[in-house]
Amino acid sequence: MNFSRSKGTTFISIFIIAVSLAIITIFSTFFVNIDSYLTRMRNTPFVSIYLKNGVSKRDIELLKNKLSLLEGVKDLKFIPKEQGLTLLYERFSHLKGVEKDIEDNPVPDAFIFRIDYSRLPQLRKLIKGYSDIVEDMYTPFELFAKIQSIAGGFSFFASVLTFVLIISSIITIYNVIKITIVSRKEDIAIMQLVGANMRYIRMPFVAEGILQGFFGGILGILIGNLSVVYLSSHYFGRIEVLSFLKNITMLPVDMQLKLLFLSIAFGIIGALIASLQIEYT
Repeated sequence: MNFSRSKGTTFISIFIIAVSLAIITIFSTFFVNIDSYLTRMRNTPFVSIYLKNGVSKRDIELLKNKLSLLEGVKDLKFIPKEQGLTLLYERFSHLKGVEKDIEDNPVPDAFIFRIDYSRLPQLRKLIKGYSDIVEDMYTPFELFAKIQSIAGGFSFFASVLTFVLIISSIITIYNVIKITIVSRKEDIAIMQLVGANMRYIRMPFVAEGILQGFFGGILGILIGNLSVVYLSSHYFGRIEVLSFLKNITMLPVDMQLKLLFLSIAFGIIGALIASLQIEYT
């Protein structure tokens, strides 16, 4: 009945809660996917060894055998420069068409493989003995450290934003319930006169806050999931370094339920604070 009496304020309350939960859902989904991706890559990352020009097949086979015998090495592959150039164009689609302007293939022969992080010192020692044929070695561990540092900054920003959204949602529900209490001041006074206790009087307002949080949470999580799908398919999937987000994984059901309970908690806290201000007449 209060929803129908105060349609405008109720709609604003549910809308603000929905926007807050949508933003929290979007941030949570992307952070969970990025963290999962970095964890997979950090556990068994790809390492690339680039060879100098003119390396003989005998030396390539010798290095390949040495690498295959190194403990912790997995999925060892030799990528000749012609195949490397093709893979480069596939990886970075915007480079297609520039091959006609390139006289010589700039991509070197390379080995790519996975290796446990604990075996990296042994690998460096091995490569040092083949400095006459190895041009460079790339390991993603330094990149992971930088990405984690950047992610930490965004995580702090997301935490602050989440805190602000939580406070704004609670304040919104508080104000809406407060307006409802003021509009029903005479009804409250009559209930007090006929002997109703304060718990009985306050419970309907708390229930109203719970419903606002519930409906706002359901709507917010739905909007957040739809926004994630849209952003990943239309924007993030087109960015080469974020291409893994094209097939993004939605938040697990248990996490989405936790977000819904968080939204309901907004309603309980806001409504409870407002209802506690009901005074005896």
